[in-house]
Amino acid sequence: MNISVITGPAPVRIPGTTERRTPWWIGAAMAVAGALAMRLAFPQPGWWPLLVPGLALVLGAATIPVRPRTAVLIGFLSGLAFYLPLVHWATLFLGWLPWAALGTVMALWWTLGYVAICWLHRWARDAWPGPVGRWLLTPLVTAGLWTARDALSSSWPYRGFAWGRLAQALAWSPLLELVGWLGLAGTGFVLTLVAGWAIPVARRLVRRGVRPSARLAPVTGWLALIVGLAAIPGYPSVTTGTIRVVGIQGGDERAGYFMGGQPGDVLDAHLRASALVPADTHPDVVVWPEGSAEWDPAQWPQLQSRFDALSARLGAPLLLGSATERDGRTYQSEYVWPTAGGSRQIYDKRNPVPFGEYVPDREVYDKIVPGLVGLIEREILPGTGRAVLGLTTRDGRAADAGVAICYDIIDDALGRESVREGAQWLVSPTNNADFGRTDELDQQLAFARLRAVETGRSLVQVSTVGHTAAFGPDGRLLAEVPWYTPEAMVVDVPLSTTITPAVRFGVAIQLTGAGIGVLGLLAGAVLARSRRRRGRGSLPASPRLSV
Repeated sequence: MNISVITGPAPVRIPGTTERRTPWWIGAAMAVAGALAMRLAFPQPGWWPLLVPGLALVLGAATIPVRPRTAVLIGFLSGLAFYLPLVHWATLFLGWLPWAALGTVMALWWTLGYVAICWLHRWARDAWPGPVGRWLLTPLVTAGLWTARDALSSSWPYRGFAWGRLAQALAWSPLLELVGWLGLAGTGFVLTLVAGWAIPVARRLVRRGVRPSARLAPVTGWLALIVGLAAIPGYPSVTTGTIRVVGIQGGDERAGYFMGGQPGDVLDAHLRASALVPADTHPDVVVWPEGSAEWDPAQWPQLQSRFDALSARLGAPLLLGSATERDGRTYQSEYVWPTAGGSRQIYDKRNPVPFGEYVPDREVYDKIVPGLVGLIEREILPGTGRAVLGLTTRDGRAADAGVAICYDIIDDALGRESVREGAQWLVSPTNNADFGRTDELDQQLAFARLRAVETGRSLVQVSTVGHTAAFGPDGRLLAEVPWYTPEAMVVDVPLSTTITPAVRFGVAIQLTGAGIGVLGLLAGAVLARSRRRRGRGSLPASPRLSV
């Protein structure tokens, strides 16, 4: 084996070989270009065919020999190139600082994964030389490392940020059905594996002295694999009737915290939109978005009569959203109204947004950015109760709903928990007004469709301003209303009790994928060192992270 030991700004021939070392900036350009292509695969514009080629460019850049600090630099630059454009919507009302901070934190996680993959390629040549290593082991471990990095960045700090996972780009693609079988993490593993296989395919394609048929065969096989993945049918979901849901979208941009609205504006907007529901609709439940009730009617008797009258007119219970206070603690909640027997069913948001609904380590950040911290007066606490609300149809059938308020939609564990607790459909009340008409609304809707397919449950997303839409268990769009328009969406939602493989095995799939990455990297390091010591490996290790 041969490795680069020569420095210099231009490609240099390695003594005794026909190989040339590639300048580090080519790897940087590949990684950044790949990351930008990946960003374009996400809404908007949602050009999903760019996802795998873009990822292949990033992974290909990691095979180019560079010094460790250069690998860190390339990883960080490509991470910024992906995340900063992806979450640019964060600048709309809060400015550049929170956006830059979020993008930087996520770029650091990306860097960790990128450097790990660089080390993998350094060790893989000695650890498992030959076709098995190139075509199987290295791509598998690469996919596992990406899965492990995703799992970590989705969990920490402050419960992590699970935005920008590979599966999110597939919501409107033919590959959507993979999510019902593998979950979001498993789908990301498969996509990274396919992108990893593009590297030996590309090498075979450009290798000299290879017959044309031998060059084209791997390319044909790789493309056939992608077509085969797209042809996988969705996991069959057995439906057990329907529930008629009315979703109320107030359409008033003053629902945003920073839009200058007055107390009661959002409540009135949703009362007006509720008046649009025809008397002969006969709904089973009427859903209001997150925070749209503004105040907790259990604490404000003057609101109780208004909601009681609305429920009576429509002949159905209301699912209302507002902040609630209990035992001196504040939660963002959705609850069934009217109450039954003096007690009410209530769900408290599991994942309040850090630096949006509460400030972690407030004392620390108040010294750093007091102006921003001062904007967030409430401390919304994470809920700990059940994720399912018990509902019945007009004819007395059970139709329990799993609830995910706004940012909860990114929580894989919450979706699985809802299904295990008996949810026959899912509802996601949300308030997106602070993000205006940005990509955030489309990116969140993509998660909603993914969650429907992953769990095999219909999902109704009801927003203050949009997007308000409903998906069937197969991801089919059942209904939607224009954003920023007062509307009452009426939809008959299929119910299901099917348990998809993604729900049943989702945790095991994620742990297995991440385990392959971490253990594979460690095994590669040990085997490479062992073979070098025994003199059966390559030349002594260069200071570069090399392939």
